Amino acid sequence: MKSDPSTSDAAFGRHLALAELRRGQVGLVTGLVESAALDSGRDASQSLLTRLRDLGFVPGARCEVVARMWLGGDPLAVRIGGSTFALRRTEADAVRVKIAPGNARETMAHEGTGAVPA
Repeated sequence: MKSDPSTSDAAFGRHLALAELRRGQVGLVTGLVESAALDSGRDASQSLLTRLRDLGFVPGARCEVVARMWLGGDPLAVRIGGSTFALRRTEADAVRVKIAPGNARETMAHEGTGAVPA
């Protein structure tokens, strides 16, 4: 079985894009970055960052990937605070997180159950 880098001990020290988390994983927001994937330019990127901050994606906030839709995983349903939001993959790429402690144990417990990973 191939090792998943998002569940390794090394993942706890690195910053990942929120879009890289699997369904059920919890992350702590470490910051926001401008997304190069947005075609509309710098103003649209700044607008996205402002929107994400307004939704609660601020450093230290706890967020969880609740669901991934369709085959490509776009959009993602993300719970932050008491709310759940749908984010496009490009929007989730702008949010940087560290995996919250305890995730690796929960994720590994689901492996081998026949469940299809998100």
